[in-house]
Amino acid sequence: MTESLMLSEFRSRVEFSDKEFAKLIPLFEHLSVKKNEHLFQAGSIAKYVYFIEKGCLRQYYINKNGDERNIYFKTENGWCSELVSFLNNTPTELNLQALEDSELLYINQKNWIYAVTHIPPLTMYFIRAQQDTNYMLKKRLGEATVETPEEKYLRFEKEEPALLKRLPLYHIAAYLGITPETLSRIRKKIVKG
Repeated sequence: MTESLMLSEFRSRVEFSDKEFAKLIPLFEHLSVKKNEHLFQAGSIAKYVYFIEKGCLRQYYINKNGDERNIYFKTENGWCSELVSFLNNTPTELNLQALEDSELLYINQKNWIYAVTHIPPLTMYFIRAQQDTNYMLKKRLGEATVETPEEKYLRFEKEEPALLKRLPLYHIAAYLGITPETLSRIRKKIVKG
């Protein structure tokens, strides 16, 4: 069940006792979302932090030309939200959408604040997770400035092989910052190569 998935995820980074987990799990609620359903959209306030039991979510923004640009994809055992909006009750510029029918656990701001102030391993878990996310985003930004479109795709193929099977190519192209046509040419070239 989900609770054991979540507990396993916590224990992958920190020591987390069954007793502490028993205090945490009642603070979450369960949510089923359908493919293409949005959990929040630009201009709204992100009201929850989500843990993915099953499914795939994407966070993206829409630029002034109306083009979508995927920031990240999260699958099972991943966390999604927009913490600045969530913690400050301010509108977000981002969107969060289910790319598959998904099963989630979610926590509201009041319960989140209680949890991070009363369950120390949770606080340490999220500090470590945020450090990893910051590193990943900086690394990706740096790579995006020097890599060719083909190098971006090859890196994605190496780092995220499971997502290649789960996502439509236009979502991968929007993540890599290239057009679907460019991605198609790259893939054809690699197959011929």
